[in-house]
Amino acid sequence: MKSTCIKRNVLTLGLLCAFGIVSVYAEGDLTQQANDPTASLMAVQLIDNYTSDFYNAYEGETANSVSFRAAYPYKWGESNHIARVTLPSVTDSPSGNTGIQDMTLFDMTVFPAEWGRFGLGVVGAVPLADGNDQWSLGPAFGFVNNTLTKGLNIGVFNQNLFRVAGSDNRPYTRVSSLQPILNYSIGGGWNIGTGDTQYIYDWESSQWASLPIGLQVGKLVKFDQLPVMFSVQYVHNFADEVNMGNGLFAPTPKTTLTFTAKFLFPTF
Repeated sequence: MKSTCIKRNVLTLGLLCAFGIVSVYAEGDLTQQANDPTASLMAVQLIDNYTSDFYNAYEGETANSVSFRAAYPYKWGESNHIARVTLPSVTDSPSGNTGIQDMTLFDMTVFPAEWGRFGLGVVGAVPLADGNDQWSLGPAFGFVNNTLTKGLNIGVFNQNLFRVAGSDNRPYTRVSSLQPILNYSIGGGWNIGTGDTQYIYDWESSQWASLPIGLQVGKLVKFDQLPVMFSVQYVHNFADEVNMGNGLFAPTPKTTLTFTAKFLFPTF
């Protein structure tokens, strides 16, 4: 009877693993992969960005936005891909304007290397925000070295968006973002790093639109067999004079707190 029970338990566990319900990753490995944008890890994120202060015209004002992001790894022939969609929505702003913002679509082909992984892909923006009909497209590139020391990710992630269609009456979209990847898993599901810190350069106005420094602290928690990465990030932006022309400066965010819940669905 005992042998039969053991066999049933092993069979049940195997079926759960096959359907991705039970993770076969060690906790440390999963924590490290959760902070690696090149990892073949299916994930769904809920992100809340709270801006506690602005520069220039909106100094002392606050704002808030909520984003949904999903990443899905898949194979195309012999190639490994990661597809990602991000849909933000402004829930509070100094101007009073709220609602759905432009959706970003991303697809990267990932290549393994002795030192980690690198990827090449394409990113596009679909205009969903009111008053914006700029369709944008551009290349993306990223790499992560995860072999320097156990638990450490180090690399960079670059995305570029250039206007390909839309109204000529609006300024063209020509921006590049550079995300440094620096994250360290310190054990017990805890990790610390730079998070989703993005340096943004506007080619149209030839200036940095965002020059941030940020710190993120996260913790991997399991609800039954579902791993969830909770994190909080503080970002201070040093781009305080984003020139709009005619002596006007954009009301850029000064300090931002980001709260994230990342639901992980490891694939096998």
